[in-house]
Amino acid sequence: MREGDVEKQIKVLQQEIALTGEEVEALKRDQRAGMDALRLELEVLRRCLVRMHPDFDECFAVVRATVMQETDPEALLNE
Repeated sequence: MREGDVEKQIKVLQQEIALTGEEVEALKRDQRAGMDALRLELEVLRRCLVRMHPDFDECFAVVRATVMQETDPEALLNE
């Protein structure tokens, strides 16, 4: 392969790497936005439950502790 061909191929590879990096950054931004939206939805749900059941926070803490001890998070993926 000639030196000029090698340089062209290197430039093409550099451009592909740059585009891939930009795509990864875009995916990370989208994922962060999705996580933020999910956090907001969970907070809305929590506040609604507190309004409906004033002792929700206390009850949730007890149930959460039990679930954390008894449940394998990986097993939940198979349900």
